[in-house]
Amino acid sequence: MAHAFFLGVDARPGAPSEHPGVAYALLEKSAAPDDAAPRVRLHRVRHLPEGAAPTDLADHLQGLVAEQPYTGRISLIVNRRTPFGQALVEALHDRGLDPVAATLATGSGRAAGGPDELGVHLEAVDLARTLVNLHWDGRLVLAGHTHETASRLARDVQALAGHAGTDADPPALDPAALHLTSAALATWLGVERSFDPSKHLKNPPNTEPTAPDGT
Repeated sequence: MAHAFFLGVDARPGAPSEHPGVAYALLEKSAAPDDAAPRVRLHRVRHLPEGAAPTDLADHLQGLVAEQPYTGRISLIVNRRTPFGQALVEALHDRGLDPVAATLATGSGRAAGGPDELGVHLEAVDLARTLVNLHWDGRLVLAGHTHETASRLARDVQALAGHAGTDADPPALDPAALHLTSAALATWLGVERSFDPSKHLKNPPNTEPTAPDGT
């Protein structure tokens, strides 16, 4: 069975602290040979304590990537919008990892996947749609975890799907819900990438790039 792993990391936007709260989520995308619709299953989601430095988190993630069964099958995506996120991207590069650097905006635009020379610009509303669509299709598996953060993630995804409306009333991610935004980043990357983590993103849509401040 084909499978690959995707890890998303987000730090609290606009936090005054030099070391904001951080969360990461690790998900697996898998598909049987005869299954045209891959499933995305949560492996773990964690909040990190206040005061964690980017270099410390990079060391932790480097160790996680080296664990079985993740070795050679894991792709990372980091919200670089905060100084912490940008420093984490650089620390991961220093350790030989190659994260996708994402600028996550919280507006209601529709320019998901707009590329630049450094990474991708993403709208929170489009990440929310990805989560909701997978949930509605029965392809997002969040059950079976006893960790409180995982349970909260499952509840929040259900609530997000329950409140999702039309394009005029799209689902909205709470930027402070780091467990949700980190999982949304990982899920988006899993949907966009093939099962081979060495491959780049699928052809991105032709969009106008979002400014770094989200405007």
